[in-house]
Amino acid sequence: MKFRRILFSISLAAVGAALAASAAGQPAAAPAVGHAGDHPLAVTNSGGAVVSALYVAPSGSPDFSDDLLGKQVASVGKTVRVKVKDPAGACVFDVQFLMADGTTATRKGVNVCESDSYTFTR
Repeated sequence: MKFRRILFSISLAAVGAALAASAAGQPAAAPAVGHAGDHPLAVTNSGGAVVSALYVAPSGSPDFSDDLLGKQVASVGKTVRVKVKDPAGACVFDVQFLMADGTTATRKGVNVCESDSYTFTR
C-alpha cells in the first residue's frame, strides 16, 4: 500500500512538472521518432544535362553510396525513382549527381523523410 502511494506521488509530481512547463510556454519533450528504412525518392532532372549516376551520403559524411541509378540514366526532363537506404534514420542526405560529361553537382541537406521527390537543377 505504501509503495502505491509513493508511485502515485511521483506520478503527480511528473504531471505537475509537465503542466508547469506548459504554462511557462515551454513545449514538453517529445520522444524521438525514427525514420529508419528505405525511402523512395522520385528525382526529376531539370539540370540541363543527362545524369548518369546518383549517390547519397548522410549529410556531412564523405562516404557516398553506390550508384542508385544502376543501369538507368536521368535524361533532361525525366523522373527516375530510387530507394535511399537509411538504416540509422538520419533522413537528411547530401546527394551527388554525376553528369554524362563527367561533371558533378552536390546538393546538401536533402530531407528524404519530409518529401519523396526532389528536382535537380544546376
